[in-house]
Amino acid sequence: MPAAPRHRALPLSVVVVAAVTVLTGCSGTAASSPATATTAGTRTIVSESGTAEIPVEPERIVALDEPSALNLLSIGITPDVVFDSWRTAAPRAVLEAEGIEIASTTSFYPELEEVAAHEPDLIVGTAAEGFTAGPDYASIAPLVGGLYNEADGQQIITAYGEYFDRADEAARVSDVLDTLAQRAADEQDGDGTSLSVVMSYAQENMPLHMDGANSLHGTIADAGFARPALQDEVPADGSAFGGWTVFSPEKLAEQNADVLAVAVAAQYNREGITDMPLYPSLTAVEDGRSLAVDGDLWSGGAAFSTYWVLRDLVSIASGQDEPGVVGDDGQRWNDFATAIGG
Repeated sequence: MPAAPRHRALPLSVVVVAAVTVLTGCSGTAASSPATATTAGTRTIVSESGTAEIPVEPERIVALDEPSALNLLSIGITPDVVFDSWRTAAPRAVLEAEGIEIASTTSFYPELEEVAAHEPDLIVGTAAEGFTAGPDYASIAPLVGGLYNEADGQQIITAYGEYFDRADEAARVSDVLDTLAQRAADEQDGDGTSLSVVMSYAQENMPLHMDGANSLHGTIADAGFARPALQDEVPADGSAFGGWTVFSPEKLAEQNADVLAVAVAAQYNREGITDMPLYPSLTAVEDGRSLAVDGDLWSGGAAFSTYWVLRDLVSIASGQDEPGVVGDDGQRWNDFATAIGG
């Protein structure tokens, strides 16, 4: 079955230029180190937002969104502030439980004045569509644009490990994800299972299917699932919605599979899919395998999102069909942190 390569090569993303080459304490605190003043020098990195000279020991890290904050936590760095720009539930709950200040915003990319008010000396954000054309965050403080498009969770966390000189921590996370993907694949029966992932953007009642540019595409393939043909492709004109492609309700049959995962969250409504006239005729619906999954996590962008999805995929592959829900976030985060040695 067509699948994204498991670990595509990443461009060289970090060049060390400081005398100090290890990111030790962050007041955006590294989990293993106390906060210290920014006196130990800088590192020059190349991220999705270009070249930046970032402090080795930042005093105040602001994350522009929940996925970037989760990725920082996954490699042992705790941001001071995170904006709720992706309007998530479970990720937000995890961040709040870690004691991180949540800053509210009405924008997908927070306004400059909102960010500047928190006086960061380092800004980190997920480089989703429009990131580089968005507000000039680098005019406030050094900016790290985290890998997102056409990269799986392992690649994303590897990139974060390079940005912040946390390669060992990132490797442990990647190993956990690889092991969990293999566990899901081992649960598959001889013929394997096909999986279709769809959502409906509630504000516009816009039906979307996952496509080959999605950060979870390779993850699902690694877990041994086949996909509808359209979900294995990257649109010729690019993926306009972060790895999701609009489709017409009359084309719902093209999304048919053994299992249908309908992403549901504050911004994604299940009824936008289930109310389609062709919905009852889908194989997964007839077999009782149309499942609501957490759209915040199934949107990808963070290593923890990949972990969450893989936990769901293990359940689906085994036939239990019990994906995680809001309220499972605390236990799943604890399981993840334990697995990566956090």
